[in-house]
Amino acid sequence: MQDNTIRELAVKFRNAIEKACDKGLFANDTFNRFPRGCCGDTSYLLAEYFCENGIESIYVNGTDAYGQGHAWLVIKDMRIRTPVPEYFEMPEYIKIVLNRYGNEKWNDSPNTVYYSSSDLENGLIVDLTADQFGEAPVYVDCINDFYRKFEFRSADDYICLGNERMSSLYQTILSCLE
Repeated sequence: MQDNTIRELAVKFRNAIEKACDKGLFANDTFNRFPRGCCGDTSYLLAEYFCENGIESIYVNGTDAYGQGHAWLVIKDMRIRTPVPEYFEMPEYIKIVLNRYGNEKWNDSPNTVYYSSSDLENGLIVDLTADQFGEAPVYVDCINDFYRKFEFRSADDYICLGNERMSSLYQTILSCLE
């Protein structure tokens, strides 16, 4: 996937979020403060949108020197180094529960991959909420000084939205896509 296509999808999704905010569609949810305090949820929602458009992504989060957390995506492509996966055999009864509440994406045992910051250092970052820190509202590029100030905490392959609240937010955003 070309970087400009990823950027176009990110801008389109950000615009849909802003449109939904302007219409008051998030009035009963903490997402109504977008982009403030919404980086984690936004990253998961964007990851779902990317997934539906054939783009794999990795959810990344870190903490700055003041204890402020931030989350963003890194596109899973040839620019990153994928560590050797470890497979977790999930009991069948847990799969049933997760499928009931998690969009039926838990049919196989999850492939647990543990990324380090060095695995992702050359990856394409996509962030729709950096403007809460005075940065660009849509960032699609390599790591820069802003992202370097966050100490890496974790990074995980995106699997699914995971709960009804996130699914509802996602449907609301999709209703505002142009």
